[in-house]
Amino acid sequence: MTKLVIIGNGFDIQNRLPTSYRDFHSKYNARLCGSLEYFPDFFDDQEWSYFEENLGNFDEDNFRENSACEPSMDDMIESSKYVNGYNDEIAEKVRELVGGVHDAFGAWVRGIDVTKASKFMTFPKDCKFINFNYTETLQKVYSIPNENVLHIHGKSRINIIFGHGLGDGNKAASRSFDENEPWFEEASQSLASVTDELYKPVPQILNDNRGVLESYDDISKIIVIGHSINEIDIPYFKHILATYPSATWENWNYDAGIKESHDKILNLGVAKSKLSSLCSSQLGAYYP
Repeated sequence: MTKLVIIGNGFDIQNRLPTSYRDFHSKYNARLCGSLEYFPDFFDDQEWSYFEENLGNFDEDNFRENSACEPSMDDMIESSKYVNGYNDEIAEKVRELVGGVHDAFGAWVRGIDVTKASKFMTFPKDCKFINFNYTETLQKVYSIPNENVLHIHGKSRINIIFGHGLGDGNKAASRSFDENEPWFEEASQSLASVTDELYKPVPQILNDNRGVLESYDDISKIIVIGHSINEIDIPYFKHILATYPSATWENWNYDAGIKESHDKILNLGVAKSKLSSLCSSQLGAYYP
């Protein structure tokens, strides 16, 4: 009987790795503060606990006003170069903004040294893993074979996928034409593309990995370790539950997060009789 282990960021944190968004904030706040001022939700959460979710709310108007000087009507009548120059400048500033966020996040992930992890448990035999982390802690610290680990959002040096889950990632394409300012249509499309570029395409990711997710044989138990089960990740959990409906569930979380994660798993449709939730500080004793 195979066990399916779902790994969240709490696992790496319990291994004493600096993988919380608080760590990211500490290292990259100064570098990104100029860019993130255009994402209003960050002002409500200075520790970046909801870093990815906050990227879904972009203040286009404020960014437009601070990024380029809009040409006057007289200038535009005189020459189209003023319109083209403005549109090009907005597009360039958008590339700098989005590129800066991607570069900082990627550099942070790649800079996490998993060899400094403090191993605290031993996994049972016959486990398959779905890893929501980008690190290779499982492989390099726990000696789990690569073929047994699905990095659902990529891993540190390969295809890091992060972002918000608002909308469908096609805001720019679906934006309607502004009849009042048709000359600034390119700038408008560029601004709309910011949240598209910072979108995590969960439906596509789920579809791309459907074959692997449905290939695990005879899953008897699903073990969730250190996962907050955010709204954006719910489709993965629903698919796993639908694919392996007879499995029992173990939910391991830090003390303050046990009840919330327990309730979220129940809301997925897992029967109370099939779910146990325990404090992750006991993992080492439970799986020595």
